[in-house]
Amino acid sequence: MAHTTIKVEDTVRDRLAALAAEKGTTIAQLVSDFAAHTPTDAERAERTARTLAVLQEMSGYAPTPEQDRAADAELARRLGDAP
Repeated sequence: MAHTTIKVEDTVRDRLAALAAEKGTTIAQLVSDFAAHTPTDAERAERTARTLAVLQEMSGYAPTPEQDRAADAELARRLGDAP
C-alpha cells in the first residue's frame, strides 16, 4: 500500500487526532473511512434520481422542480432553518 502525506493546519490535525481518539482509531483510518463512506456529488445525484424514481413508481407523485423547491422551503421554515 502506498502512503501519502497531506498537509493541514495544526488545528485541523489536532481535531482529527481528537476525533480519532474518541473512536479508538487513527487519523489515517478516520480519513480512509470518511473517503469510503462520503458520497461524491455525482453519487448523491444518482442516488437522488433513483430514490425519486422509486417514490414516483410507488406513489405516483412526481413533483415539478418548483413544487420540490417549495416543499424544501416549507420544510426548512418548519425546522427553523429558513433565512
